[in-house]
Amino acid sequence: MKNVNSKEVSVLVSGPFNEPFDYVLDDENINLSVGQIVLVPFGKRKIVGIIIGDGTKTIPERKLKTILQVYDLKPIPKPSIELMNFLASWYCVFKGLVLKMILSPIEAITSPDYEKVYKSNFINELKEIKITNKHKLVLDFLSNLNNGKTQFDIIKNTGVSKAILKDMVQKHLILERKVFKKVNLYSNFLKNSEKNKKNYEFLNLEQKLAVDRINTSIINSKSDCFLLDGVPGSGKTETYFETVRTCLDQGKQALILLPEIVLTPDWEKRFFEKFSFAPLVWNSEITKKKKKNIWSSALSGSAKVIVGARSALMIPILNLGLVIVDEEHEQAFKQEENIRYNARDMAIYRSKRSSAPIVLASATPSLETFYNAKNGKYIHLTLPKRATGATLPHIKLIDLSASPPEKGKWLSPILVGEIQSKLKNKEQSLLFLNRRGYAPLSICNSCGDKIKCVNCDTWLVEHRSKNILVCHHCGYSRIFENICKKCGVEGQIKACGPGVERIEEEIKETFPQARLIVLSSDTMNNHKILNETVEIIKNNKVDIIIGTQMIAKGHDFPNLKLVGIVDSDVGLSGGDLRASERTFQVLQQVSGRSGRHSKKEGDKGVVLIQTYDSKNPIINAIAKNNRNEFFDKELMSRQYANMPPYGRLASIILSSRLERKLENFSSELLKLAPLFKNVKIFGPAPAPIYFLRGRFRRRFLIKADKNVNIQDVILNWTRKINTPNHVKLTIDIDPFSFM
Repeated sequence: MKNVNSKEVSVLVSGPFNEPFDYVLDDENINLSVGQIVLVPFGKRKIVGIIIGDGTKTIPERKLKTILQVYDLKPIPKPSIELMNFLASWYCVFKGLVLKMILSPIEAITSPDYEKVYKSNFINELKEIKITNKHKLVLDFLSNLNNGKTQFDIIKNTGVSKAILKDMVQKHLILERKVFKKVNLYSNFLKNSEKNKKNYEFLNLEQKLAVDRINTSIINSKSDCFLLDGVPGSGKTETYFETVRTCLDQGKQALILLPEIVLTPDWEKRFFEKFSFAPLVWNSEITKKKKKNIWSSALSGSAKVIVGARSALMIPILNLGLVIVDEEHEQAFKQEENIRYNARDMAIYRSKRSSAPIVLASATPSLETFYNAKNGKYIHLTLPKRATGATLPHIKLIDLSASPPEKGKWLSPILVGEIQSKLKNKEQSLLFLNRRGYAPLSICNSCGDKIKCVNCDTWLVEHRSKNILVCHHCGYSRIFENICKKCGVEGQIKACGPGVERIEEEIKETFPQARLIVLSSDTMNNHKILNETVEIIKNNKVDIIIGTQMIAKGHDFPNLKLVGIVDSDVGLSGGDLRASERTFQVLQQVSGRSGRHSKKEGDKGVVLIQTYDSKNPIINAIAKNNRNEFFDKELMSRQYANMPPYGRLASIILSSRLERKLENFSSELLKLAPLFKNVKIFGPAPAPIYFLRGRFRRRFLIKADKNVNIQDVILNWTRKINTPNHVKLTIDIDPFSFM
């Protein structure tokens, strides 16, 4: 990072700021660099920021405030600063708020973990100081050690106390300094071990070709973007593990991004078996102290592999040599609160600035990624076969109009018969339904009132196991009472539609002897429980698994031979641009759980898809296992409508607790709407969920040609009006959610 040539410097502080502020450093002995982390006065507060260059010289030096502290840390790397600038510009947010994400956890900066190191004070003539036996033990231990020893090492080897060391420092017998504590996270790392060499030999031809192609880019520091596109079970993880090995051999650091639902203990176990050390895992569950250690070791260069959810992208990594985005199609990579950004897209930019290749891995790529690979923008690497040699499952549609479930039940007799068959053969079945709880809607049979959330325009979901009604948008909950609050009639509240708890109830009634487990975010609310459950399933202590989307990917159950998709029609309706794509992806992924180790034709896994719409092109594409045909049709539809990836979209979401004032402000903003060629503005319309978390919401949708700078259009428009305090205005570039 380049040095700053002046004691007057520009500092970008963390917070809602785009422009830096000038400060002066009064210590002539400190050399500053761009990216240096500093503490500065800001009004009555003290704020952490980074130096971004020389001062502007527009303010007299006597009026400049002085930098309070220069932290003894490496500067934030240039690629991280470039990412900050680009992300802020692309998503129309403040640079200082992006910087705040980069500098999180702040404790790593303001209170880093030090350890005390002592060495002999050779300059001191010791004649006039009385040397005790304990003093002599320490001095003898430290003799001829120019770099000194840590407090821990001295106490361990000499048996003296901390008080003795403190006394020796006060008498100038030894010198004390503080250094950053380094945790040896990789003591078991066996570089180039024979075990790890053998892993490459077990890969199939397509996997080896993919590894060799990516490795070339790692070695040559080329920022190529690869789509690693393989059927479920094709060994994508093992393939990119081999490229991580090459990155480490090159002395570089690797960043692996996974959606939180895929970041499983099973994945971590596979990593450890491969590398003989654990990766540094960054997710919502880890402690502040652990985040602090990961952040510090990433910036110092000692962290070799960091794996995490989307926020891990913001960690300042000193020497980034490889980025992997697993399940790149997942909506979880798009942050929908606060700063709205797509971690996958920003990871591509970051890898480019770091001269490092990036691997986008998926069995069902996003339409944008598929389009870029098809057009040669990304390098397309395909894994068409299952790595185990297993055959792909046999997929059948169950037309519920022709084979309906019994009254009050949700499973077709065909699916029930197949579950019975698997139980007889001591094989496992998985029933997939992407609905938590018992029922998505409760309605009064007497007056027809649907039980809604008090904070949102959404129905409360019944969770019968806990006897509560819950809003899955704001978290509001209340005890379930079978009395209608509208008409007062008792005993007439009826559950409508199935959730996983209702399917569990049906299975218990139909197969009372079967060993059953439910996997949803309600039952698997931490990694420890999930890990234990996965092991139970792998050890064949479960016959039937009922799960939501969290079971759809990232798991390999060798004895799972049947996947039953209870309601494939969920998600197909509605005006969401990506509804069809998302439905296809999740159904394809969950189908891929079946028969992953079935190598004989007669032992194929089975997938049964229940539907009332057997002619639907999405359902049929899955049944025929013809992904590319579906993608081509979907791309044709998008091109006709000039939708992404052919056109551009952005949203403006306005929200307020004051409905009438929100309507007035929306109308005022509409009057100022720009007239641009190749730009269409729709709205303001009430959002599909109009009342959410206690706020009323209205939306504008901006649609433009690909070559239009949609960010400039929006910023020039919204800057023409002062947004009142009661209104929150949010810009969403490349929106994923239209709710």
